[in-house]
Amino acid sequence: MRGVSLIYLYMENKKDNFIKDSLKGLPLGVSAAVPGVSAGTIAIIEKCYDRIISSIADIRKNFKQSFFSLLPFLLGYAVGGLAALLGIKWGYNAAPFAVTGLFGGFILGSLPSVFVELKKGKDAKEKIQLFIPLIISFVVASALGILSALFEIDFTSSLANHDWWIYPYVFLAGAIGAGSCLVPGVSGSMFLMVMGLYIPLLDISLGDHAFYKTGDWLSGIITLLLLLAGAICGLVVASKGMKVLLEKHRDGTYYSIFGLILGSLVSMFINSKIFPVYMDASHPIWDYIVGAALLVGGAVLTFVMYKVLSKKKEA
Repeated sequence: MRGVSLIYLYMENKKDNFIKDSLKGLPLGVSAAVPGVSAGTIAIIEKCYDRIISSIADIRKNFKQSFFSLLPFLLGYAVGGLAALLGIKWGYNAAPFAVTGLFGGFILGSLPSVFVELKKGKDAKEKIQLFIPLIISFVVASALGILSALFEIDFTSSLANHDWWIYPYVFLAGAIGAGSCLVPGVSGSMFLMVMGLYIPLLDISLGDHAFYKTGDWLSGIITLLLLLAGAICGLVVASKGMKVLLEKHRDGTYYSIFGLILGSLVSMFINSKIFPVYMDASHPIWDYIVGAALLVGGAVLTFVMYKVLSKKKEA
């Protein structure tokens, strides 16, 4: 009887931990779905960052243990992410600039979490070496949005037309988006927006893409599988690669990250999806007013969250 009681207590403890970890996964999913909010930062606040990183890094060596450790987080992540995506989809259709302004505010508010990691160079040569990756990253991230607007690159149409280049691009976006989620202060979905795929992939994920309207479900499934495959590769590579980069090239890595975040702000407000809104003279003025207010509010909210996190680290 004593043995049975011990087994029962063990299973009850396992169940409690599973529920707690699933609940922790909910805000992780929401943060991953919202451009400008860092899932890595949320994981640190919830004190599960190290466990998640270790489980991902060791998944090949200890698959069973790592899988069951990640499972409750993944379940909560899926539920939270889906709920957030539904809200974002509705909001973007109703007020595209307001939603963009909110995302931009989240990015602005997250800048201090990366800026605090930037070290000043000891001399002019070192300062130049640090600023070069920042400038390159800024130019690349900015150019993605600006060029898509100038050349009217419609990624939704490219997916619907089955352009060959869009498929490796989706895989790459999944890898970059998922991998960047592991970096505290950096938003994975922000990079999807910068690469012009956030809204098209949002439509595909929620069954509101041209694929489904024409009965081409197979293309939608293939696209999502490519995104998932890229995400898995990105998580595995980033869990190992970021550790090496931050250990051996920490300063240059954070300067590059800072440049990408700054550039993403440019691409977020100048891209093929939002630019036609500016050209539409009949677009309601209240969308711009609300967007400006949300830009400020989102920045303040994210900055306060960063300060709370900083205090917890010092405690």
